[in-house]
Amino acid sequence: MLRRNFVICEGEKEYAKKLVSIFRGQKNLKCQLYSFQNVEQLSSFAQDHKIHILLISEEFPKEIRQQIKADLCCVLTTGKEELTSEEKGVYKYQSGERILEFVLNLLEISSEKTRKRELPFTLIGVYSPVHRIGSTKFALELGRKLSKKGPVLYMNLEAYSGGEYTDLENNGNNLGDLLYYFRLGQKNIEKYISAMTQQIGGVEYIPPISVSRELLEVTQDEWLRLFQTIQEECVYQTVILDLGDYIQGLYEILQNCNTVYTLYREDSISMAKLAQYTNNLRMLGFEDVLEHTVQRAVPIKEGV
Repeated sequence: MLRRNFVICEGEKEYAKKLVSIFRGQKNLKCQLYSFQNVEQLSSFAQDHKIHILLISEEFPKEIRQQIKADLCCVLTTGKEELTSEEKGVYKYQSGERILEFVLNLLEISSEKTRKRELPFTLIGVYSPVHRIGSTKFALELGRKLSKKGPVLYMNLEAYSGGEYTDLENNGNNLGDLLYYFRLGQKNIEKYISAMTQQIGGVEYIPPISVSRELLEVTQDEWLRLFQTIQEECVYQTVILDLGDYIQGLYEILQNCNTVYTLYREDSISMAKLAQYTNNLRMLGFEDVLEHTVQRAVPIKEGV
């Protein structure tokens, strides 16, 4: 494994020596440590070496700090100087062990987010204008198959999901609670999702909203921003949306899906509903939804 370059740039010589000594005493630190007392030495080093972690004193102006490229930049600060949006501040006058722990935690989060961005992400919609056709069962079965290739999140966005009457249990928070945190602008939304997800057959799911009015009040923009945030911050490779008729922005959501699965039956009423839905998409300018739609015929059950 390639060792990361961990660079310390601190004008106080004795302080820098103490940090290096503490850091080198950590057995699990798989980094190559370098220490400099001025930015001229640091700049020269940066020309020929990649810097994975830079721990630099606030005594060096931010204009100069910004010139040094590093995967992660932490500033040893006393709170006197303003940091840039790309910098992370760590209080200078605390134990070296605490400083190192803070930096490595940030590195882990940064590495995880980079890994997430590199993973392929697929948003799948399951929707049918024909009701009581088994869309939820199909979505969960699809999720089970895809979960063998990577983590899957199932989200039921039907006004009447029947969640409490099926295998989708709700032992605490649900999608409504997630939306509440999301609207408050909470950071690290992934921790809220992680805390409330449950699992069924290898598929993670957020318990659905139980009050239909609460679901109907969610705007199209809120849905799309939530899906985008899940893509950017969470580990899921696939998110499956089990969609109903009454959510705001249904067609826009379908338009943003990579694939849409539409179930139908080959009886006259079902085919008429499917034709009307298809015509509506074309008339309202959502014809591109049909380009990434996979239609699946399901058997006609007796008595239906």
